[in-house]
Amino acid sequence: MPLSNLTLNQKIWRLSPIYLFYFALFGTFIPYVARFLTVNGLSAAQAGIIVAIVNGVNVFAPFLISFLADKSGRRMVYIRVGYLAIGVFYFLSMFGSGFWFYLTVFGLFGIFLSAVLPQMESVAISVLGDQRSRYGQVRLWGSIGFVTTVWLLGYLIDMFSVIVIPLLGSIVSLFMFISTFLIPERKRKPVAAEGDEQISVPVAEETPVNWGQVVALLVVILLWQFSMAPYNTFFDLYMREHGASAAMSGFLISFGSICEIATFIYIARLFSKYSERSLLIFTLLVTIGRWFMLASFPNSFVVVLATQVCHAITFGVMHSVVVHRIGTLFPASRASFGQGLYVAIGAGIGLFAGNLMAGALWDGTGKVYFVATFWAFLALLVTWFFVKDDNLHEEKKA
Repeated sequence: MPLSNLTLNQKIWRLSPIYLFYFALFGTFIPYVARFLTVNGLSAAQAGIIVAIVNGVNVFAPFLISFLADKSGRRMVYIRVGYLAIGVFYFLSMFGSGFWFYLTVFGLFGIFLSAVLPQMESVAISVLGDQRSRYGQVRLWGSIGFVTTVWLLGYLIDMFSVIVIPLLGSIVSLFMFISTFLIPERKRKPVAAEGDEQISVPVAEETPVNWGQVVALLVVILLWQFSMAPYNTFFDLYMREHGASAAMSGFLISFGSICEIATFIYIARLFSKYSERSLLIFTLLVTIGRWFMLASFPNSFVVVLATQVCHAITFGVMHSVVVHRIGTLFPASRASFGQGLYVAIGAGIGLFAGNLMAGALWDGTGKVYFVATFWAFLALLVTWFFVKDDNLHEEKKA
């Protein structure tokens, strides 16, 4: 059945498994990779470099695949190839040791991990069409997948060893690949022709891109990801330094993502009541408070739990606003390019530099989170002075 003939709920149920398994894979990698590498003989600084490289490839990989996907119109093909490659390189990480081995394997792993994400986002936005404000109902399944694997993996590591990390990741990768067949592939032109079954984002193709607002948004994304990097990579180690078990660390990370799910359920209501700029400002204020509390009170379970509640806002709202705003700023024919910019600047340069800084500053104390507070404050200043309210294209024509 053509996707254009499906109801909104049918579209959501077809897209959801792709997000479920992709972010389940994230749950096996992002929170625990530093533990996996340090247990296997690497220093925290070396682990930081490897994670930085995994993120750094986002600078070029998404653009290459986005160009090919937009050119051919066959996005699902590139997603499927990427998923297979992710599983292969994750599986290979079980059969070697040493800094250069892990740098090579996880570097290649990162190339495909980053390349498929903007394709997923552009496919989701395209399928949802003029109902893209319901994106949160699709993305919440990614959080469910992430929560489940983080929680489960914390217990499995305590029961067995860190070898379960790439083993479970390889299994999840297989299910990722299978899930893509719920979305039919069909060759189409990059710019949808009349009668094309592909559902496009409702921004006129001839509308010029407001590059001033694109640049302002990208600077905010960059600074926000600087602040997120220490949490993504070193939160598990930070909790371990303060006496938490892997199971407790897994619970805290999962709890944050459970709170995030509520955001994705209700984000459409927030978009109907508040402007994107207002949501960005609120999100960054909460981010500042979150990192300051985490840096100051790591031994307080209540405070750390409260910072994890904030994850619903500091990631859930922020990510939804960015994806929604990019869908507004870029026409459908450049959808993959727009999402590729987000991945390249945020997950690429932002997390690459953020992880290098966090690895260099890491000493088991809250120092890295005080620095994260500073980056979030700078992002707030850029948003306040340079990001304008919605209606960007109408503003440009006026």
